[in-house]
Amino acid sequence: MTDVINPAAVESPETYLQFGDRYRLSGNLPLAYKNYQRALTINPEFAAAHERLAEMYQQQGNTMEAIASFSKALELDPLSLDAQLGLGNAYQQMGWAELAITHFQQALESSPDRFLAEYHCKLGDSLKQRGRISEAIASYERAIISNPDYMDGYRAIAQIYFPKNDPETVSAIYQRAEAHNSEILQAKDYNALGVAWLYKINSLQPEDQSNASDLVRDLVDKAIACFERAIQIEPSYADAHCNLGSAFIRQDRVMDAILAYKESLDIEPNFAQPYFNLGILFSNIGKTDEAIACFQSAIDLVPNWVEAHEYLSKLLSR
Repeated sequence: MTDVINPAAVESPETYLQFGDRYRLSGNLPLAYKNYQRALTINPEFAAAHERLAEMYQQQGNTMEAIASFSKALELDPLSLDAQLGLGNAYQQMGWAELAITHFQQALESSPDRFLAEYHCKLGDSLKQRGRISEAIASYERAIISNPDYMDGYRAIAQIYFPKNDPETVSAIYQRAEAHNSEILQAKDYNALGVAWLYKINSLQPEDQSNASDLVRDLVDKAIACFERAIQIEPSYADAHCNLGSAFIRQDRVMDAILAYKESLDIEPNFAQPYFNLGILFSNIGKTDEAIACFQSAIDLVPNWVEAHEYLSKLLSR
């Protein structure tokens, strides 16, 4: 294929569209753009060429130009699913949730069988942004129904309940995913749920937060199970090892906590949080020199960490 095309050999805008698609597929975007423009020179009302140009604009970050081209394509072809979805994506990128919702919903109404799980989630995201939570959840559920293996659908629902301090509901959602496919959940999902179980302890009444209480023991057991599952899936997951150490402290398993923190640092030596946690742990068991070294390491990695400076100052002032 050469850069110069004989106009006599080109009989229709569709032919230029095909050339544009080939150049775009091969990564030659300037020639792709030129051929789409040639198609429009022959037929300015060729909706498909406007769509292709809009997609290129969007990929290049020229969102306003993409919106203009998608809008023109939709004006010429009101049933164009690609133009509706393209506008939904572009408006969502601009933060204009109501306009994104409008176009995603119109795409869903016009082509429900071609509305993929990904777009159900995109619609849900815009609904969530506007505070329409029940509608967002319904959209995420439709994503799961259309593709039960689409983990982002389950994850999107979970993200609504994490801030509500409701790990029970998140756990139920993840169990649904696991029941469908035992390998669908990733290490990061188990790690996030484990953290949520630990945060749940902080929401209890002060008199119920004792490590000796049955409720706390149950929550810690659930957290540990999640962190261990995350590590089983991804043994080099430093954050899960660090969180596991924090859960062990809740069970007064000091040596296990130290080993978990050190394992985290073996994996990721520049991870400041395990150093900070070890500093507190060593300080609590009277190992002042070790605590000082750990707080200093945390500060070396995060120089503006106020709490680490405060702990270190207290230890040095003794």
